[in-house]
Amino acid sequence: MNLRTNLRDQPLRRRLFIGFVAIAGTLSLIGVIVGLQYLITYSGAVRLQERLTPAAELADNLLLAQASASGDLSDYVLTDRNRARRAHQDSIEDADALIRLLEVTLDDDAALVGQLAGVRAAQQVWLNEDAAPTLELMEQGDEAGAARATNLPRAWDAYDAMIAATTDFRDSIEVERDAARDRVDSFARQLGWWLLSLALAMLAIVGASFGALNSWVLFPLRSIRRDLAKAATDTHTHPIEGTGPPDLIAVATDAELLRRSLVTEIDEARAARTGLAQDAPLVAQMRSVFDQRSPANVAGIRLAGTSSSAEGVLAGDWWDTIAIDANRLALVVADTSGHGTAAIITALRVKDLLRGALATGLDPAAAAELAAVSCRDDDNFVTAFIAIIDTESATMTFTNAGHQPAVLVTADKETVLCEGTGPLMSSLGGSWRQETIPLRPGDCLIVFTDGLIEGHGADGTDLEPEDISRIIRSLDAPVRQDADEVLARVIAGIRSRSATWQRDDVTALTVCRSVMAL
Repeated sequence: MNLRTNLRDQPLRRRLFIGFVAIAGTLSLIGVIVGLQYLITYSGAVRLQERLTPAAELADNLLLAQASASGDLSDYVLTDRNRARRAHQDSIEDADALIRLLEVTLDDDAALVGQLAGVRAAQQVWLNEDAAPTLELMEQGDEAGAARATNLPRAWDAYDAMIAATTDFRDSIEVERDAARDRVDSFARQLGWWLLSLALAMLAIVGASFGALNSWVLFPLRSIRRDLAKAATDTHTHPIEGTGPPDLIAVATDAELLRRSLVTEIDEARAARTGLAQDAPLVAQMRSVFDQRSPANVAGIRLAGTSSSAEGVLAGDWWDTIAIDANRLALVVADTSGHGTAAIITALRVKDLLRGALATGLDPAAAAELAAVSCRDDDNFVTAFIAIIDTESATMTFTNAGHQPAVLVTADKETVLCEGTGPLMSSLGGSWRQETIPLRPGDCLIVFTDGLIEGHGADGTDLEPEDISRIIRSLDAPVRQDADEVLARVIAGIRSRSATWQRDDVTALTVCRSVMAL
């Protein structure tokens, strides 16, 4: 229990290290045992292959040479032929050479070398008792005496003793060879058992590793994930409990601190909005007017927009969409200069004029001219991007009244910038023209105010429209058809690198032509 408690207190990295040491130790122990068994058996196999097997063959040849020497001696006595005598002498020389070769082969086996010495001695006794006297009598021409000498009992006893000694020597070699072969066979069986044990150990290690992974990582992560999912509800009040190794507990603790911070900020925001609604109903009503947008559902077009203010609850930026008919969609993204009530009134007036003009069928340039008339007595000015998308002709007709260039990324990842087609809308007046460009399935358009790019580059410099295009082009084709995801990726990509985020109002609208619609 104490060991289990201590292990529970260990960080995940140390747990993995302990598990690795245990696994490595187990496998190393099995490897050492198998290695020792292998070395022992290998040495026996080498001895069997390099010494005992050749020695057994030499012993057989020695026995054959001794028998041939005796046979050749008898043939010489009976036939008195020199060829038989030479054959007898050659057999004796072969036997002596075989004994010397056996001594070299078995030099590390004292028992067999000693037994081989007995074979040499028995052979010498036979030569002294039988071969030498018989040959001497044959040289004297006493063939009858030679025949009697070679058939004396002591001659036969000496021969039998020599053959018996050689036979016993050969049998001793066979016994050792069989023992070495048994050791090899025994190792093969043991190796099979050890390999089976190793396989079982590996299965146990895999099972233990999976259990540890599930207990140490997966289960705590599932628990933390459940808490995070519950904490992501509207109230955000569900606490995030830490469980598992200290590492994951630290992650859960950080997530809980983040949740508490978010809850605090949300509560403050709700209180601010409540106060705004209670103490400044006119401003709150203005905010609701900006947020009112009629459904703009046109087949094959996906929309996503956002508008946030740098300070307060009202933004000088806004975006709007109007479904003209089943195949045409009008969109507006605008930015009003200045702050305060006068700027908000100007923005509301221009917004309503543009919406009414586009809804009645005016083209973007005419809508811009109509809205600009309302600004002739104002100190504020308005920049706007006004466009009508026609899904039937796969085109977009737009007017850019001094606004940031909209960025169009085609299905082939080419970039088209919708530059200005006239001045901003102000008391100075002006004229506006419109352009028509293709907007085909798979294309993605983003329209934004300057708050999205100003001051968000390296060292506080401004971003370029090409920077936004680069983010969109880096997305996969299915993602580029999801307007919500494109907008989230663009904002996240800029915000993560910006040190001055939300120092200005930020409004952006993404429009994606769906490939599946056609």
